[in-house]
Amino acid sequence: MYKAMQSTDQVDEDETNTQMIDFATNSKLHNLKAARQLANEITESGAKLFEYLSVEPELKEQREKALEFLESISRNLDSNSEQAYIEKCIRNIIDT
Repeated sequence: MYKAMQSTDQVDEDETNTQMIDFATNSKLHNLKAARQLANEITESGAKLFEYLSVEPELKEQREKALEFLESISRNLDSNSEQAYIEKCIRNIIDT
């Protein structure tokens, strides 16, 4: 009977060890999947950033033209209220 109890205890320990190994494996697998997902997100973000930066020179040129337009209007208008309204509208267009 003593031997039977010892073998039962040993089986329980083996099951516990197996469960711990399975948990550690599952945890590592989850971490690996999360790392892959983050790597994909970083790659996609980098591609978007590259695309946006490639368009930046055109956008900068358009912003400068808009500012020049505002300056030319401000020189030609006598009333400040009209100038403020036009500047506000154009800045809203530029910001969006």
